[in-house]
Amino acid sequence: MKYRFAFPTMPPVGWSLAIVGTLMLAIASNAQAQNPSPGLQDLVGARGRDGERILEERGYEFRWADKSSGSDVYTYWTNYSTGECVTVRTEEGRYASLVTAPAFDCDQGDPGHAQSTTPSGVDRRLADLIGVRASSGEQALEDRGYTYANGEQLDNGVATYWIEGSTGDCVEVITSNGVYTEIFEAEWYYCQPSGSQ
Repeated sequence: MKYRFAFPTMPPVGWSLAIVGTLMLAIASNAQAQNPSPGLQDLVGARGRDGERILEERGYEFRWADKSSGSDVYTYWTNYSTGECVTVRTEEGRYASLVTAPAFDCDQGDPGHAQSTTPSGVDRRLADLIGVRASSGEQALEDRGYTYANGEQLDNGVATYWIEGSTGDCVEVITSNGVYTEIFEAEWYYCQPSGSQ
């Protein structure tokens, strides 16, 4: 017995239009999500800390970070004057790409972030140490469960990185003229021991 299959040579027009429309939407949304963010491409290659400061100066606010993608870190930023959402991919401590993203990406952020930092990014738990002499500040950090990870010389002082023992949170402390002048959250990779960054 022979079986004969009959396939239509051309699918119904409505079916074809639905497939074409779906493919066009998928391509358009994927292209939008990967567009380099205008006005921010000069930050590619910037150190994460420097890029964060510049983004804030340009009106962007940090929303949340995703560290689940291996060694790369994805951070999400919103410019509230324009509504633009930007995804920043950081690789080995430097900005590798800044692309526009749907607002949804920024809106699914970390709700705890807004409560743990001030608008300028200063860690609220440590804000009282700004203005303290470094020797006293180091003891206070240790008393609060932080351990020194590493440091580096800056043009205007010293940056030291401290990791909190129970949460793993990393903070950067800027010391200038022997006094703590800034304390803010830092990406986890800054708290890696020297030589492993």
